[in-house]
Amino acid sequence: MKKTILLLLCTVLLLSGCQSAAEPSGPSGGPSVNSSGASRPPDSSPLPDSSPLPAAESGAWERGFQKEMNVNHPFRLGAACKAGGGYYLQNEGYIYYMEAATGRMILLCGKPECTHEDHTTCNAWANTKFLTFYDGKLWYTNMDAMHDSLLTLCAMDPDGSNHRDVQALMTPQDMQGWYMAICAPMLWDGEIFFVLRDNRVCKNRLGGDPEDNVTLFELDTSDKLDWDWKFWADGDSAYVMCRYVDEDGRSEAVLYLLGDSAKETRALWRSSRIVPRGDEIVSYASGDKFIFYIAGGHLYYLADGGFWDADLKTGGETKLAGVSGGQALFTDSEMFLYSAQDRSVTVYGLDGSRKREISLTSVFEAYDDITSCDPVFVDGEIFYLLCYRGGYLSVASSLFQIDTASGELRELRDWPAANHELPSQDHEEIVAGSGSV
Repeated sequence: MKKTILLLLCTVLLLSGCQSAAEPSGPSGGPSVNSSGASRPPDSSPLPDSSPLPAAESGAWERGFQKEMNVNHPFRLGAACKAGGGYYLQNEGYIYYMEAATGRMILLCGKPECTHEDHTTCNAWANTKFLTFYDGKLWYTNMDAMHDSLLTLCAMDPDGSNHRDVQALMTPQDMQGWYMAICAPMLWDGEIFFVLRDNRVCKNRLGGDPEDNVTLFELDTSDKLDWDWKFWADGDSAYVMCRYVDEDGRSEAVLYLLGDSAKETRALWRSSRIVPRGDEIVSYASGDKFIFYIAGGHLYYLADGGFWDADLKTGGETKLAGVSGGQALFTDSEMFLYSAQDRSVTVYGLDGSRKREISLTSVFEAYDDITSCDPVFVDGEIFYLLCYRGGYLSVASSLFQIDTASGELRELRDWPAANHELPSQDHEEIVAGSGSV
């Protein structure tokens, strides 16, 4: 069943990535939120030299993993990372660069002759769940036919040019039967962490051979119905969270501290409060996603109507606040809780203090066909919300930028899915700045 569902989602994503241009139906009423520019494809002007890539002192980018960009991965915006004055975003298999200050979004292909329809030649094509910026390059993974369906780590220059394969992350022997990547890898401190088909958690040095993969942990799935993984890094520690459902339908999450070998890897925390209540199961790891964030040796998470803090050093746990809403984004100082029912974002300190609440009423007034929304990422006090229009996980969507300090909302009108068509690009070179980390 799990394979069938994953295959269906994969097929939908590939089909939507190749969807032909269509005339947007448009909302019955015009947007009432602040917007920048008209509803059109991104303009063709090159990125300004005044948008530099992150410098060495940016710290958060020096090691590769970006915490604030790895909390949520919605279906139509499955990969994102930041660099300099903006972000790299993936939509329908294509990479865009978005300037944070203006909301201007540019397809990452500057080839004069490119129609952006041939995936084998377009610089913007990188149908991936993984993006990060490290060592002056944009990194992603692919496992298409050009890579013999083997999970492969790739890199490109910041302007989308010079795509190259860095290393295969699996051998042909690892490719047994149907397979798709079951979690986004993590690039951190010159190493790549990933999960293989047989649920082996592995790592390798950048540029290494797949025969040199080091197995850090292997999950026994003989008594499990479903599972998912997520990597994390904090300070000098690397982690992987595994959430699974057992044969009795009970859900549990386990956080593993990754060592340099399987012997040095250990379970650090688990959602131990799985308590039967009649025919129901109450679990810390309830819902479709187990939302968590690790900072300063503390695990912050949502479960059972609560905002929790687990001290990974002492093992102590504290319920910081009772909360209403199941989707959240984090920074190292705050938690941003999105409530679809209340149509709001509430900001909490990581001590549980309630700081402020921002109404999203104007977002839903802008379009009368919004069916659901997903938080995407947060940068500082700026919260990004992706809203599907016309249907659940619809290809038609709107991306909103919300300043949680001032309450100002802005629709990013260069978001490609806002007009149902693949943006085209005039024949000018795209320059995303220069520099390295």
